[in-house]
Amino acid sequence: KQGQSFGEVESVKAVSDLYAPCAGEVTAVNSKLVDDLGPLSSDPFGAGWILKLKIDDPAQLGGLMDFAAYQKFCESEAH
Repeated sequence: KQGQSFGEVESVKAVSDLYAPCAGEVTAVNSKLVDDLGPLSSDPFGAGWILKLKIDDPAQLGGLMDFAAYQKFCESEAH
């Protein structure tokens, strides 16, 4: 379901939940990340993919940020 936690990522300082951007069916999981989380930081748009989702309602995509909007959001949240 959209907004539901589907896992977590752990770093040295914290554990963060991962939330589904849209409702749908998981069709693939990147099992390579189990042994190496490096690609999440080094190649998030390539080898760092987490899962593939067959989206139930494409209209839910309209509420998501694109890359530029997400970068701006992250800059505004910087401490």
